[in-house]
Amino acid sequence: MKVRNAPTNFARCITRFLTRNLPGERNLSSQTIRSYSLALKMYIGYLDSSAGIKPERIELKDITADSIKGFLASMGDSECISPNTHNQRLSALKSFVRYAILEYPAFLQDGQRILAIPSKRSSTHEIVYLEKEAMKALLVVPDQTSVRGRRDLAIMAMLYDTGARIQELIGLKVKDVRLVKPETATLLGKGRKMRAVPIMTETAGIVESYMHDRGFLEQSACGDLHLFSSTNRAQFTRPGIARILKRHFAIAKAANPTIPFPKNIHPHAIRASRAIHLLESGVNIIAIRDFLGHTSVTTTQVYLRVNNKAKQDAITQAYPPLTEAVPAWRENSDLMALLKKLCS
Repeated sequence: MKVRNAPTNFARCITRFLTRNLPGERNLSSQTIRSYSLALKMYIGYLDSSAGIKPERIELKDITADSIKGFLASMGDSECISPNTHNQRLSALKSFVRYAILEYPAFLQDGQRILAIPSKRSSTHEIVYLEKEAMKALLVVPDQTSVRGRRDLAIMAMLYDTGARIQELIGLKVKDVRLVKPETATLLGKGRKMRAVPIMTETAGIVESYMHDRGFLEQSACGDLHLFSSTNRAQFTRPGIARILKRHFAIAKAANPTIPFPKNIHPHAIRASRAIHLLESGVNIIAIRDFLGHTSVTTTQVYLRVNNKAKQDAITQAYPPLTEAVPAWRENSDLMALLKKLCS
């Protein structure tokens, strides 16, 4: 006899997926879990609005390829989302489906149809980065005679020197920075994987000055505090770091009209700049992969393509063309005259 209001197989599965599988077995960050939860929440809302299936009544048999395709299509129409966001939400749903197949093998056939849904092809975006001269110009902007200026310089110097993702920088704690030789910073990356990256002696000095301002060096109990925080000790957010960066970027760009700067800036551009500068210095791409915390060298190779294009542009500008330009074809041009000019 079926118990009234007993949890459905979908309810049991999604609960274990979000509370056990993602944080425990896969050790994903809280931010990634929130992203997965959002995608599933939106899909559950879609089943309610489109098919009239209330969340508490959803069964795994209701999770179909057609309903997911309909969800993705409606989401695109209502939000005008980018292909990347579309693919991220599809990836979250597929991740749940893979887990559901392991928990309920009878779901295998429907699950395979869902896993076969193709991702949306996205256009390749140009990587925003600063050339070395632009990076130097940016780092001299903060006023080092003020506490706020020393804080901003420490943030930008660490962001560049460590090649950290913005979330890795925000999560950095006082105890994670070693200021004596060999100077290092221990970053907590994607999948909660930790890596120690070297920092330059000059950067260590900048951070030490900032830590002195905050009293971190004098108090042994400060180790678990976030390294970068506002004046009231609140943890920085992504928008907060982005605002600091944009403010100094605008000043550097206005003060150096002869230096090529990108049109705009965001925190990831500093990470991209570090990767490209390492490539320009001849550092092995495998070492750069480990430095950036990439799981695959394929991800790192996007910076290699940018570096190769920069080299090609430099060669093109350095050498004159080997052949004269071919006259442009015009519809009403005299064919014999054009041929005569080409052969002369």
